Amino acid sequence: MNTNIKQLKWRQQIEEMVPDNHRIGTDILLISDANFIRANRYIGNKPYKTDVSMAIIYDNGEAVFKINMREYHIKAPAVLIIMYGQTFELISYSDDLQCRAIVMSDSFTNQLFSNSDNSPINQLYLSILTNPIVCFNDEKNIFSQYYELLLNITRSPHSNYKINTVHHLTLAMFYGYSHIKHSFMSNNATPSRQEEIYSEFLKLLSQNYHISREVTFYANRLCITSKHLSRVIKDVSGKSASNVIDEYVTTECKALLTSTTLTIQQISNMLNFSTQSIFGKYFKRIIGVSPKEYRKLINQ
Repeated sequence: MNTNIKQLKWRQQIEEMVPDNHRIGTDILLISDANFIRANRYIGNKPYKTDVSMAIIYDNGEAVFKINMREYHIKAPAVLIIMYGQTFELISYSDDLQCRAIVMSDSFTNQLFSNSDNSPINQLYLSILTNPIVCFNDEKNIFSQYYELLLNITRSPHSNYKINTVHHLTLAMFYGYSHIKHSFMSNNATPSRQEEIYSEFLKLLSQNYHISREVTFYANRLCITSKHLSRVIKDVSGKSASNVIDEYVTTECKALLTSTTLTIQQISNMLNFSTQSIFGKYFKRIIGVSPKEYRKLINQ
């Protein structure tokens, strides 16, 4: 995806909430009361492209949301990792929701995972993308401890090496997260073959939705027939494979319309529609309004 996309709202609104003694420049922002996660205050129930990476520590309550169209249910105590550029959509949350957040800039996150020759770092990054939630008991909540350490660093009057310290501390925290997640998954039942196919399908879809919207394309990549893929997707999700593809594509469209300044023509080109007119008809058939009307409605 074009890295020159100008993201809106998230960064600006989060920074407004953070006092000077809860930040290190513009790279690390600490939020002690993450009210931005509440739908009716900041992000609404529309999908957004995130222009920051976040570790949201859930101290109380629960929430349902989607990341890149995959639905998750989180219940405290737990932590959620959202990476830069992902599509996030809040579905619902409980009235007793209480959470804190560690917000990291794109440049800071890139520095953490920039060593393409380092296999453990690559594996760590993929682990975070594929497993964004980990639940804790009170003894294992390393994110809460990490938050307090960061808070002490941000409040320190000594400015030397702050960002370097936080860099290594953050990488260590992510490694701890990956270890706990791996241990948790190893103690759970092995997913069925259908669940594996569905997971691989969603992974392929997240990588190729802007290239193809055809079921045959994904079936070929999975080395199975379109009929078999369609049956598996229906059994696991209750939706047809084509409906899942359409939902993924239109969710990305809505996120781009909501949180970027891209023109409708640019979005159409990015998603590989032959013309803007065909893109508009596709979007309206599924969503009920044109892309232009959708953008106008969310900006009211």
